[in-house]
Amino acid sequence: MGTEEPDVPLRKDGTPRAVGDRHYYSMFEYAGVGVANVNFTGELMDVNARFCEMLGYSRDELLKCTFQQLTHPDDLDANLGLLTKVRQGEIDGYRIEKRYRRANNEILWAELTVSIEKDNDGHQCGLISIIQDISQRRQNEERLNFLMGEVAHRSKNMLAIVRAMARQIAHNTTSVQDFQKALDLRIAGMGASYNLTFQSADNHASLDRLIGSQLALFVDRRDGRVHYEGPHLTLGPNAARVLGMGLHELATNSCKYGALSAITGTVHIGWQINPAPQNSVTLHWIERGGPPVIPPAHIGFGRKVTETMVAVSLQGDVKAAFLPGGLEWEITIPLGSLQG
Repeated sequence: MGTEEPDVPLRKDGTPRAVGDRHYYSMFEYAGVGVANVNFTGELMDVNARFCEMLGYSRDELLKCTFQQLTHPDDLDANLGLLTKVRQGEIDGYRIEKRYRRANNEILWAELTVSIEKDNDGHQCGLISIIQDISQRRQNEERLNFLMGEVAHRSKNMLAIVRAMARQIAHNTTSVQDFQKALDLRIAGMGASYNLTFQSADNHASLDRLIGSQLALFVDRRDGRVHYEGPHLTLGPNAARVLGMGLHELATNSCKYGALSAITGTVHIGWQINPAPQNSVTLHWIERGGPPVIPPAHIGFGRKVTETMVAVSLQGDVKAAFLPGGLEWEITIPLGSLQG
């Protein structure tokens, strides 16, 4: 007893998909890409299951449509121009990347390959369209282009910062060796902040990881001298860069003159989110157990960064107290400034 073969659905014009050729029907219906038969006015005469799945319509719904209705308006003129060349015999087919509008109004990026369909007598009877979903590839390309733009923009900013940093360090060092050491360490701090943002899909970084990356350049957290805690907080690339520089200067100062210069010294970093009406974050740095604090006689590069640059860049309010028991530094920043 033979296996019963499935009925072959009819095209929109009432003809079978492939008279006497069920192998063609199977290839058409179960292809891994979208396939559509289209007439020269744009009506969909037949579609396969994959094309229905890609656009989120049923077969009956698509057979009531034209490709013009399904095409994103911004891509329609280019598609129609190529179709005109096919109808006029200038080209036999074409390939184009275009956007379709799905049933739920989302956009589907596809690579469309169109060739002429001929009947048994060799006469042109329509078009065969192969539609391949390239949405993921387009997303990857757009992200790559965005990242390349970010790299160019950040590189310019970073070079400007490095130049200003080098000038300030030169004013506060007395030898080439000291200058080189100070510059190398600060560039390493900037690199740590940039690495965090580039590692994430949205170029953001968490505050706790930013603190960890900066302090790791100076001290091993496992030795118990540095403690930091607070709620999860995400920073945009600019906020991460600016706060990273501020934390780096605080750590540099602490290693030279403050708590981290002594074996018994500790640093506690904490932050809390202040709800409405403030809608802000307060971050504090508290040092204990170091040598007696002597308020600085002049404002050097580190203080310019921690007390001026960070405050101005993030629209924050900075307070610094050089207490006998250790430095206490605090900044309150609007939540909106942390997302830039």
